[in-house]
Amino acid sequence: MNITQKMQVTISLMFSGHRQKKRRVGLSMLLMSSSIYLLSTVSYAAPAVKNPSNLKRKKIENKINSVKGKEEEIDVRSISRVQILQKTPKSVSSYSARQLMELGVQNTKDLIGITPGLSLATSSLSPTGESQQIVIRGVGNNAQLEPGTGTYVDGIYMPAISFDMGFLDPKNVEIIKGPENTGFSRNSEAGVVSITTQDPDEHFHAKLGGGYSSYNTAKTQAYISGQIMPHIYASVLAYYGRSDGYFDNTGVSKKLVNSYVNNPNILRDYGSHIHLNKYTGVQQSGGFRSVIRFKPTDRLDIKIIGDYHRDNGEQGGGGPLDQCHCYKINGDLAYQSDSADYGVGINAKYRTNYGTVTSITSWREAYSDVPIDFVGNKKYKDNLQVLYEEQQSKIQTVRFDSITVRRVHFGVGVSGYKDREYSNRFYSLSDLTDGTGLATPYNGMVNSQIVALRRTGVAGFGHVGYEVIPHLHLDAGLRYTWEHVDASGLEHFVVPKNSANPVAFTGERFGWPDGSTPATSAKGWQEASPSFSARYDFRNLGSVYFSFAQGFKSGSYQKAPVYPSDVTSIAPETVTNYEMGGKFNFGKKVRLDFAGYDIEMKNQQVQSTVIRGGIISHSITNAAASRITGFETALTVTPFKNFVVTGSASYNASKFLSYVIYPGGGLAPVVRTGSSLPSTPDWQASINGAYTIPLSDVQKLTFSSDFRWVDSSYTGSNSTSSDPILHIPSWNRLDFRITYEDPKWRASFYVNNALNKYIIYSKFNSFFVQPSGSFVHDIVGAPMMTGFELAKSF
Repeated sequence: MNITQKMQVTISLMFSGHRQKKRRVGLSMLLMSSSIYLLSTVSYAAPAVKNPSNLKRKKIENKINSVKGKEEEIDVRSISRVQILQKTPKSVSSYSARQLMELGVQNTKDLIGITPGLSLATSSLSPTGESQQIVIRGVGNNAQLEPGTGTYVDGIYMPAISFDMGFLDPKNVEIIKGPENTGFSRNSEAGVVSITTQDPDEHFHAKLGGGYSSYNTAKTQAYISGQIMPHIYASVLAYYGRSDGYFDNTGVSKKLVNSYVNNPNILRDYGSHIHLNKYTGVQQSGGFRSVIRFKPTDRLDIKIIGDYHRDNGEQGGGGPLDQCHCYKINGDLAYQSDSADYGVGINAKYRTNYGTVTSITSWREAYSDVPIDFVGNKKYKDNLQVLYEEQQSKIQTVRFDSITVRRVHFGVGVSGYKDREYSNRFYSLSDLTDGTGLATPYNGMVNSQIVALRRTGVAGFGHVGYEVIPHLHLDAGLRYTWEHVDASGLEHFVVPKNSANPVAFTGERFGWPDGSTPATSAKGWQEASPSFSARYDFRNLGSVYFSFAQGFKSGSYQKAPVYPSDVTSIAPETVTNYEMGGKFNFGKKVRLDFAGYDIEMKNQQVQSTVIRGGIISHSITNAAASRITGFETALTVTPFKNFVVTGSASYNASKFLSYVIYPGGGLAPVVRTGSSLPSTPDWQASINGAYTIPLSDVQKLTFSSDFRWVDSSYTGSNSTSSDPILHIPSWNRLDFRITYEDPKWRASFYVNNALNKYIIYSKFNSFFVQPSGSFVHDIVGAPMMTGFELAKSF
C-alpha cells in the first residue's frame, strides 16, 4: 500500500556573517509499504518456522517490532556489519551514530583519549588545525608530509588539510589500526579512519536541529532525504556554526608593515596567494553535503556525492604562550584564518552472482590560508607568518570482491591517482631584538618559501581467503604501489641592512640566481607490501587472530627549502606490523577485545631543524629505524538492563633504534637513538557509561558520562637550540550529558571538560625569535563548555 506525501521545507542558511535569501525546497515523497506489510512479506517468503534461518529472521523481526516507531531501527545490514567487525583479524574501534551522540563527538580529534592508540601530531611549520594529522600507535607522527592515517568518507579519500572537516550525519565511524593494504584506494601505513554516512532511500526523513553553548557558540543543521522519482533518491544536509571563541586575543587588525623594508607591496611580491582579512574575533563554519542515489535494481546502486565545507576565524592561531597557562593570545596582529574543502565523488556498486564490483571516482580540492602572529608578544611588533596551502586529489578505483564459495573468497582491485600540492610559507619579521635591545640578523627579513608537488600513482592489490578446516580462516594479500613526484621549490627573500647585518642580501646569496626561478627535481618509488592473517572462530564465543602487514608511505620533498639543493627527495617510509588479539562475546552482557602488537619502522620520516648558511631552517630526514611495542583492550559490559559501561586502555612503548641528526653550523651530531617517538603517549585510558530510563513506550531519558586520560608525550628534536624538546603534560577530561528522546524530538544538555582542565594537545615553537626557542605556544583544547542541543524530526 503506497502513501504519497508532499512537504515543503524552508531552510535559511547564514555563512560568513552574510544573510542569504531563503530558499524554498519542494520535495514530493513516495513512501513504500509500511513495516507491517514488509514483515508479512518476509514471513510469507519463508513460512517454515522450524528452519534455523527462519528462526534467525524471526528474531530480527522481533527486534524491529520492539523499536518500531523509534528514530533508529535495527536492520539486517547493521547486524551484518557488527559480525564483520567481530571477524576482522585486526583491531578496529567502531562507533555508531548513537554512540557518537552520547559521547558528544563532532570530529576525529574528539576521539583522542577514547580510542586506544589515537593521538595528534602537529607540523613545525604551523600550529593550526590544517597542519595537524592523526597518529595511530605512534605511526604517522610527521605532519608535514602525506598523512600516515588515511581518512575516507563513504570510500572517498580526503586530502591531508581537510581530513577532519567533521562528521556529517554519520551512520558509523571506524578506526582501523595497522597497515591497510587491500581495503582502500590509497595505502595507509598507520591505519584508516572510515566514515560511513546515511544513504537516502524510499523513506522520507527530515530533521532540523541546533544548539547553543558557552562563549556564545551556536550551531544549526537541516537535513532532508527521500525519494524524488522511481528508483532515484536524494538527500541534502546544510549546516552553519559560529562562536566568539574561548581565546582572549588582544591583537588588533592593521596593515602589515615592515620598518626595514621600503616596499608597500610586500604581499604582492612575496605572497601573492595570501589574503589578510579584517579581524572579527568570530569563528564560523558552514557548508552542505548532498547525495543523489540511483538504485534501479537490487544489483545496481550508484551514489553521486557532493560537498562543500568552509571555516574562518581565529582557529587557535599561534596559541597562548606556554608560560601563560591560560587562553590569552598577547599579539599585536590578529588576522582571520580561512580554509575550505570541496569535491564530488561517484560510488557505484554492482552485485553479480559471484561478487560485487565497486567503482569509486573522486575529485577533491582544499585550501588553507592561516596567518598568525609569529611571536605572540606585544613587545615585538609586526612579525607575521602565513602558511598558504592548496591540495587537489583525483582518484579512480575499481575493485571486485567475491562472495564466499566453498570456503574461498577473494578480492582484487586497481587504483590510479593524481595529486597536486602547493604551499607558500610567507613571513615578515620586523622587530626581533635579542632580549638586550639589539637587532638580530633576522630583523626586517621578508621570505617566501614555495613548494609545488605533482604526484602520480598506480596501485594494484588483492587478497584471497580460505577456510582450511572448520573455524580456521587464512587470508593472504599483496599491494603493489608505484608513485612518481615532480617537485619545484623556491625561496624568495630579502634580508635588509640593520645593526646586526651591515650588508643587505637576497636569495642570490643562497644560490637562487634571480629570486624567481625555481629549482626542480623528480623522483619515483615502488614497493610491494604483503599481508597475512589467521583467525580461529569459537562457536558462540568469538575469535582469536594473528596478522602480519607491511605498510608503505611514499617519498616526498622538503616543504621549506633554503638552498636549491634542498629541493631533493626524502626516502619512503616502511612499516612492518605484527598483531595478535581476540574478540569475544560472553552472552549478551560482556564484550571483550584485546590486541598486542609489535611495529618496526624503517627510514622513518622525521622533522627537525638545521643550520644552513647561518639561517635556521626546517628539515625532514629519515631515521634509520624505530620500534613500537604495545597492547590495547576494550571492554563493554551491560550489568543490568538499560545500563552500558565501556572502558579501554592502551600502552605504547616506542623508541628510535637508530637516529642521528646532523644540524650543521659547526654543531656536533645529535644522537636520538633510544629516545621515544614524538606525539606518542605511553598510556591512554577511558571509561564511559550510559543509563537509559524508559519514560513510556516511545520516550526515554539517557544519562551518560565519559572520562578519558592521556599520558604525557613530547614534540621537538633537540637538534638546535631553536628546536628544543617540548614536554606535553598528561591530561584528563570529564564530560556529562543528559538526553531526552521520543519519535519526533531529541534534546540534550551537556557539560564538556566539566573539571575545567587546561588541556595541551601539542606545542609550537616560533624558532626564528631571539633568544632562540623562548616563544613556545600551546595548542590547547577548549575549557569547560556548557550547552544544549535540540533536534526535531518530521
